[in-house]
Amino acid sequence: MNVLGIHHGVLRMYGGFIFKQWKKRFLRLTAEGSLLVCHDALSPPHQAVLLQRNCEAIVEGKEILDLPKLPSGASKDSCFALILTQNKYLLLLADKPTDCRSTRFCSFVFYIIILE
Repeated sequence: MNVLGIHHGVLRMYGGFIFKQWKKRFLRLTAEGSLLVCHDALSPPHQAVLLQRNCEAIVEGKEILDLPKLPSGASKDSCFALILTQNKYLLLLADKPTDCRSTRFCSFVFYIIILE
């Protein structure tokens, strides 16, 4: 697997075991179609999602009806969700709407999903 990935960067991810909150995570999108979630750029991945097999859709924040409370200064335009199989999802948040568009992260994910 290409650990360096074709795209990488920091986004906030919503989650937690008991107390759910938005946490900054380092994400790597590999050429093989995996999304690797790491605590930081030097950490090994603690979560891997095979996008071609497990991602059913990408939903923009404005389309998410029950979006959890966003951090101060964040907007729905900065958020998107990866809808996964087995009723799971990943909520991701860029610092600003322009960051979400300029990172082209959604475009890369969409490209990998349609390569099936």
